[in-house]
Amino acid sequence: MKSLLDLLWRKAGSFVPAELHRDPELERRARLVSRFGLLGSAFGLVYACFYFVLHHYWGVTIVLACSAGVAAAPVILALTRSLPLAGHLLAFILTAGFTGLCCVEGGLRGHAIAWLVSVPLCAMLLVGKQAAKWWALFSMLSAGAIAGADLAGIELPVTYNPAWHSLISAAGYMGLILFMVILGAVFESGRERALLKMSHALSQLAEKNEQLVLLNQEKNEFMGIAAHDLKNPLTAIIGRAELLSLNQDPARVKHAAEMIVAAGTRMRDLILNLLDANAIDHGAYAPKMEPCDLGVLTRECLEHNHASAARKQIQIRTTLPEGLWVCADRALTIQIIDNLVSNAIKYSPLASWIQVEVFPSEGNAVLSVRDNGPGIGEADQKNLFKRFTRLSAVPTGGESSTGLGLSIVKRLAEVLNGSVDCQSQLGSGSTFFLHLPIASAFAAAPQKQSLRSPNVVALCDVRRAA
Repeated sequence: MKSLLDLLWRKAGSFVPAELHRDPELERRARLVSRFGLLGSAFGLVYACFYFVLHHYWGVTIVLACSAGVAAAPVILALTRSLPLAGHLLAFILTAGFTGLCCVEGGLRGHAIAWLVSVPLCAMLLVGKQAAKWWALFSMLSAGAIAGADLAGIELPVTYNPAWHSLISAAGYMGLILFMVILGAVFESGRERALLKMSHALSQLAEKNEQLVLLNQEKNEFMGIAAHDLKNPLTAIIGRAELLSLNQDPARVKHAAEMIVAAGTRMRDLILNLLDANAIDHGAYAPKMEPCDLGVLTRECLEHNHASAARKQIQIRTTLPEGLWVCADRALTIQIIDNLVSNAIKYSPLASWIQVEVFPSEGNAVLSVRDNGPGIGEADQKNLFKRFTRLSAVPTGGESSTGLGLSIVKRLAEVLNGSVDCQSQLGSGSTFFLHLPIASAFAAAPQKQSLRSPNVVALCDVRRAA
């Protein structure tokens, strides 16, 4: 029966008008009409063959006519897009067909009158409770007319050989039982499907609600970070600018200007990090994949960070062999390396060192950046790559932290078909690893695609231009 229901389910879907898919209840009823039409016509053909073998030709004619009408109901539904028309047509055909069989099978002495009980139930399932009341009335009137004829002494004819009466009646009653079971199973499968769709919709709604809660939390965190991290640099800029107008000493003027530049740089870095996070969330990074020498890119980033390391008297130890090629986006790779190196400098003590190495490993090129800082505890490591997460460790030179840098690094590494991870213990420093596919190994791998949102692309372009 399961295979039969599966077949009916697949066939029924092709007759349901597209506009009914928007309403789950109408779609369910439309599928039921279609499946009922297929089921009823199949039943009718079986009974027509059975009647033909027993030379019950009036029964064959009536059943074939009803089967044709029942089979046409799904087609009418698809053409007229009217669910009530198709449902009422089926109820009418059932009432007329069973009444016709009663008239050629002896009235109350035949089995067909029992099939009239299925009409109100079918009407209720197909077109609703209100319509079922009318079809219940029509079925009772039909059965009452047949019973009235018998009470009045009018004998309705039996148009088949009376010797087959018991066999035909038995087949009719057993067929009614089977029909009702299959009809109930078809209805139950539709109900289960509707329940599954509703459960899926509720699950999606719950996921969306969780995402909204998370986004609201991130929005609140962003507002707190922006208010705090932008307020201090702005205060410094305003204060130093006021001092510029009051001082004529070149040394003090130079110092004030340097402080203004430093405060402005902090504000710029915060804004650029926020732009990067927003661009990544909207899929605005479309990488331009090309062969890049990871050692050369790393050396270039170290040159950019030389001044900040020198200010803290931090020695940079390197092992950067050339010729280790990766397939990556040059600009995004530099941004990742720059973030890892600047973080190592930021959290390393004064007059210490950091170790930067590039080496191959299992089909990947690996960049490792090891600092001599306080290390990262287990609790912090669980939230290491989450957005707006500030760790318990603090920068050693008064540098600012937005809690976005490592989350950006992780997302950019994934855009480049790579990954980033960390090994650290409290008191022993931290080592970050960037894994990127070696160029030859990457040739057969599909590149990740990113959708570009115009608004976010503009933000990303501002980031890169800066």
